[in-house]
Amino acid sequence: MGFRLIFLLLVIFSFRVQAQSGSSLPVIPADSNHTNIKAGDTLVRYRINGVYLGSIWQDLKYTVARPAHWQKKDYIRLGVVAGVTGVLLAGDYGTKQFFVRHQSNFVTSVTDQIEPFGNAYSPYIVAGMYVAGVIIKDRNLEHGGLMAAKSLIISTAIYATLKSIVRRGRPTYYDSPFSFNAPFSKDKHHTSFPSGHSLTVMTVATAFAELYGKDHPWVPWVSYGIAGLTGATRLYENRHWSSDVWVGLALGHFVTKSVFRHHRELEHKKALQLRMAP
Repeated sequence: MGFRLIFLLLVIFSFRVQAQSGSSLPVIPADSNHTNIKAGDTLVRYRINGVYLGSIWQDLKYTVARPAHWQKKDYIRLGVVAGVTGVLLAGDYGTKQFFVRHQSNFVTSVTDQIEPFGNAYSPYIVAGMYVAGVIIKDRNLEHGGLMAAKSLIISTAIYATLKSIVRRGRPTYYDSPFSFNAPFSKDKHHTSFPSGHSLTVMTVATAFAELYGKDHPWVPWVSYGIAGLTGATRLYENRHWSSDVWVGLALGHFVTKSVFRHHRELEHKKALQLRMAP
């Protein structure tokens, strides 16, 4: 019942946001040789077809190749992520012991409600956005669901590759955070790095922030807050080390930002093509 209520509220929220933010479009000034180009003329909106499926591969290549085009600020972000990872890695054992010692029935009842926002609720929320958009013929909502779905597919593909290479022991089975197995091994006890729940919920949270954050500044606070709490539940349940959760959150966030960045570049390119058209 709780899940259905949350799902309904999120879908209703999406309807309201799209109704408020998609009602009018600004006009892009044109030079003297062109008529005015509306912002709507430069939008790239997806439907499930060959173009959309092809865009998944294009966005995956773009995301993987991004480091080759990084600027100084990007390397600073990488340094921050790596630095925090190192600090958390050094304190992983202590963090595990803290959560083990602070278990209670009340906290467990709370985490049981939050934890499903990882791999359980998030995919349904994304699917619900798309289906709702199709049913009510709202192209913005339909497109938003597809953008979130594409981000989730790409981030999951990168996550699965990383997880198959870095075979780290789960804190459920090992006391040492430095228990590793050979790459591509099939041992299910060594599937801790990175956290899949954290990656999934942060991917969807970042997609919501990208889609709705500009018009509704509170959306990123809520979506990122839910993502952070979901990651914390994985520590409480002793399913991941703190560094696993951090890397999962960071990976989901930056991969999704890359997908949306590429989309904005495509819209900018379309605008330039319209300006250059005779």
